[in-house]
Amino acid sequence: MKLSSLSAGQTVYEVVRRKMGNTSLSTVAVVPVRIEAVDEFTGFVRARWNDGPARSFQERQWKKWRLKRPVLVDCGSGRQRLATAAEKRSAGGSRRVWR
Repeated sequence: MKLSSLSAGQTVYEVVRRKMGNTSLSTVAVVPVRIEAVDEFTGFVRARWNDGPARSFQERQWKKWRLKRPVLVDCGSGRQRLATAAEKRSAGGSRRVWR
């Protein structure tokens, strides 16, 4: 992601890996990030992560954000993962694809 592609009022998405409770199982979550201000001079972005209070993000943090919401695939037992390119094209088969 480039700083020039971000603007105030825009919603982008961050993909985070989380543990499922007190187990060794992990899942992938897509979190919305609402941008409030972009400072091109310093490279900081002021945004609300998951509708929390606004805070500043450095380049190493906002570089991982995505403009389009990623597609997740249900793996069973409540786990999800990112869809492969083939799964995005077909959007069918035995696995359930979430959008």
